[in-house]
Amino acid sequence: MSQLRNGQIVSPLLGEGSGVRLFIFNPENDMALADGKPGYTPPAQIQQMRRELWWLPEWWAEEGDIVWNGEDPLSLPDDTRIMPWGWSPALCHQLKQAGVQASLLPSTEKLEHIRQLSHRQTAVKLLAELREQLPLDGHICGESTLCHSKEEAEDAVARYGEAMLKLPWSSSGRGIRKISKEDPTPFRGRWKGSLVIERLLHKVTDFALEFWLDGKGGVEYKGLSLFYTNERGAYLGNWVAPEGQKLAWLAQYVPLQYLQEIRRWWEERLKGFDYEGPVGIDMMLAQEGICPCIEVNWRWTMGLVSCLVAEQGRYGRMVVEYIYGHYSAEVEAFG
Repeated sequence: MSQLRNGQIVSPLLGEGSGVRLFIFNPENDMALADGKPGYTPPAQIQQMRRELWWLPEWWAEEGDIVWNGEDPLSLPDDTRIMPWGWSPALCHQLKQAGVQASLLPSTEKLEHIRQLSHRQTAVKLLAELREQLPLDGHICGESTLCHSKEEAEDAVARYGEAMLKLPWSSSGRGIRKISKEDPTPFRGRWKGSLVIERLLHKVTDFALEFWLDGKGGVEYKGLSLFYTNERGAYLGNWVAPEGQKLAWLAQYVPLQYLQEIRRWWEERLKGFDYEGPVGIDMMLAQEGICPCIEVNWRWTMGLVSCLVAEQGRYGRMVVEYIYGHYSAEVEAFG
């Protein structure tokens, strides 16, 4: 893997015409998209996560790749492929400050396109489409409503009884809370824009399907992600194992035929998006059935990382922890 020495790349390119790949772990991506401004500053704890786990892409980087620590100046060839955890105006601003030429960065229009794709309205729309087109003998569940006013949100909560309130751009438990129609003040204060009200499901397990889009209509399936969250929805870890083992475990709860049909639906539907890069579809197996679209992540995910790590033959439990005031990430071997 390439290293930086005085801001200069000191190892050869990946190959003829392939260019250097620059990997960046910027876990604040979803919050940066919510803010939408180049000068966004994330909370101190998220800044610490990025500072202490900047090396995470070393798990999947190859010889000739660069993993940026977010601080060193950069002097990049014109054919460099920049591959961050996720794109935002804030990251582009940081890269420009580090010396990266504008020609290597997405345009303002493309950044706004990614921001709108990442809005939860996309997940609301796709869940409704999938439920209509792929009923799976009544085994599909999940319902969500995009609300633009307090009255619309109150109506949705009244219909669902118990629900989850979700801000437009959020992930891993942030910007999410449980509410019910018995709550006397479910919408405290004033809010602008939109939010999503989602029918509360009684979870059995979380899982996801990971894909890579080539921007030309090509969709590559990268693998199944089995992950763990706490009661607030914050990410705890992933099961890193061969695809067959993960499918066998999930088959205890849901027919594999249903999973195959859901995967095929997503592979076909994702062809219609003007986007290049990773997409992770978070799903849930609940007592009510299979919810095939909890979130759509138009960025890297720990689920995709777990699939790449498994391809290397490293199996176990992948965890990202905050212990004794510091962040750590590792794959704990089974047994």
